[in-house]
This record gives sequence, structure tokens and C-alpha cells, in this order.
Amino acid sequence: MTYADEIGQEAFQKLVADFFAHHYHDRGMVKWQGYYLSDHTAALNQQAAAKTQLQNQPLLAQQSTELIRQQLATAYRTGQSVNVQLQTSTIDCQLAAPLGGKVHGYTEDDEVVIGEATVPIAAIRHVTLVPFSPSYS
Repeated sequence: MTYADEIGQEAFQKLVADFFAHHYHDRGMVKWQGYYLSDHTAALNQQAAAKTQLQNQPLLAQQSTELIRQQLATAYRTGQSVNVQLQTSTIDCQLAAPLGGKVHGYTEDDEVVIGEATVPIAAIRHVTLVPFSPSYS
């Protein structure tokens, strides 16, 4: 026999309605905070760190297209890595993260392949050659 059967169905409904109307306090999102997964928390922290890094990017001088092409050609020929600052910005009007890696070649559409990315040369603001690290024997 349940409590609802003991006091009657109608009385039980009134008791429940009174409890939720006058005594129950919903804590909102606070009650769910313990359910955040460590992966989710780590991803949020990483996203915040990336945003801070973007905000700290210095605006490098705009290079001429000729100089950009020379730097990319040198890196391609010598196998040197480059760091590239793009013209594009994020939704927050921050500079896009710099792109780095080896120059693997060019496409027919006036693009350069740097690492895994293919970038239009017109979208490049500044190219910096990464010096070779000294080899220790």
C-alpha cells in the first residue's frame, strides 16, 4: 500500500502541488555542475588559452607580395620551416593563429602548401623563415 492510497489520491495531489509551490527550491544549473566531464573541462580550458594566445599576437609588418614569394621560395628550396601570419581574423576581430611548417609546394590557384594547410598567397601578411637549429654531433 502506497502513501497516496493511504491518504487518498486527491489529497496526495494537493500535498505534492503544495510542496512544489511553496517548499521546493530548484537550484538551476548549479545541480548539473558536478556532471561536467574532465574532457569537457580540459577542452574549455584549452579554448580559453588559445583565445588568450590570439589576443597576444603582435601585428607584424605587411610584407610585399614579392618578398612573401621570395621567402616562401627560399624555404621550399632549402627545406626550411616558416611561420606565416595571415590577413584573416577570427569572429572576435583577433588575428588568426600563426601558421607554421615546411613549404611543401604550390597549387595552380596561386596557393602555397604549408604543413597540412593550403593558403592563398594573397591571404599572407608576413612570412618569417625559421632558422635551422644547430646539429650537435
